[in-house]
Amino acid sequence: MPKVSYPPIKSSLELASKNRLLLIICSVGFLLIIIIALLWNQNNVQKSNWQKNTVAVKYGNADISVIATGVIRPSNEVKISPKQTGLLKSLLVKQGDRVKKDQIIALMDDSNLLGQVESARGAYLASLDNFHKMKTGNRPQEIAASKFQQQRAEKAVKQAEQNINRLQTQVEALTAQLKRDEIFAKRQSFLSDSGAVSEQAEIDAATQAQITKSQLHGAEREHEQAQSALAQSIADLNTIKQQHILMKSGFRAEEVAAAEHNSMQTRGQLLHMESLLNDTKIRAPFDGVITQKYTDAGAIVTPTTSAATTSATSSSIVSLAGNLEMVAQVSESNIAKIKIGQPVEITASAYPNKVFHGHVTQIAPAAIVTQNVTTFEVHSDLTDDNEHELLSGLNVNAKFITGQVENSIRIPTVSVISRKGQNGVFVPNEKGEPIFRAVKVGPTSGQEIIILEGLNAKDKVFLGLSKEQLEKEGYIDQRLQSRNSNGILPTNRGMTRGFGR
Repeated sequence: MPKVSYPPIKSSLELASKNRLLLIICSVGFLLIIIIALLWNQNNVQKSNWQKNTVAVKYGNADISVIATGVIRPSNEVKISPKQTGLLKSLLVKQGDRVKKDQIIALMDDSNLLGQVESARGAYLASLDNFHKMKTGNRPQEIAASKFQQQRAEKAVKQAEQNINRLQTQVEALTAQLKRDEIFAKRQSFLSDSGAVSEQAEIDAATQAQITKSQLHGAEREHEQAQSALAQSIADLNTIKQQHILMKSGFRAEEVAAAEHNSMQTRGQLLHMESLLNDTKIRAPFDGVITQKYTDAGAIVTPTTSAATTSATSSSIVSLAGNLEMVAQVSESNIAKIKIGQPVEITASAYPNKVFHGHVTQIAPAAIVTQNVTTFEVHSDLTDDNEHELLSGLNVNAKFITGQVENSIRIPTVSVISRKGQNGVFVPNEKGEPIFRAVKVGPTSGQEIIILEGLNAKDKVFLGLSKEQLEKEGYIDQRLQSRNSNGILPTNRGMTRGFGR
């Protein structure tokens, strides 16, 4: 049987030594890896910390603005009450309703005024008709009748004149006949005395003369009566002529004026009563919203002269607030930059993600001094609050756009410090360490400031420095103990005092 040969077996001592050496080598290698990882991580953390605390310079067009705080309030607010004390018949609005100018919001009881208004209207119409009658004059039919009466009077005068002429002729004829009869009677009396004729002939002649004399006296009386009748006819004709002239010319100017003045007086009384009746319809004096309701239908309300208030008790009917506006408090150093018509951006705490817009409508001519701080009230309308989200009393921030700078370099305002009277910023070097760089600042643009000289568009600036960096830069203010989440203190907080030693 052939003999099998085996390789030599190593001793257990040699095997154990070899394993121990391998373990040591692996442990040392693992430890080196951990150390390298820790150093790399620490370097990245330090690099990340200073990078997080820096911002890149912004480049482009910038709006120059003035920032101020303000409040939303109505442009005008009044209590609405009747002109006369009375019973509120009905209330047509409720709190929160929006109304238009001249919209009826309440009705007062008008039962006591309706009859007085109709009576005044009737008196006015009657006086107006009388005035028109006097102004227009008499009717054509009345003038024609007056003319006819004048013609009749003229005809009567002519007849009276003809009658006088007839009677005058008759008197003359009887006078001549009487003269002849008297002569004949004398002749017959002479002849009778001489016996030439009979006594009867004498008597007949004397009788005929007496008859003729009587007829003459009668004719003379008729003639006198005819003359009196003619004078009366002439007087009547003159009167009728004057009446006809008055009928044609109408009434006197004084009478027409008196009738006109009377119609004006009655019209004034009617307007007064209609005004009282119209006052029972309570109307909105301007566009607005009903902010308070003080009473209900059936209550007695009275006029009030008190100012607008938010109190829930009043003798008025409702409180009406006009369109809302923004009133901002602008410092006296910035008031010269504010102009009428300037655009303004408005943000409210209730709507932090929404910007409302408006324009400056009024700048107060007098300042307000509060705790030695001088400000001016600047009013602005609200142009895009179509859903009426802004409510009276809301506190807001106002950004007044005063101009625009093209191709500007902008950094956060907090990055600018003052060091020994020189404005500047901290910029990182290649290792991320802060280095002070002097800059020339321009106007602010919101929370940013425009840099005129000292930076370019590719630079970065520190928002703040750590406590160690501040101490290294010479900042010695023991009051600054707080840090932010990254252990960083802001650069512009006390820097003037720290660097201005």
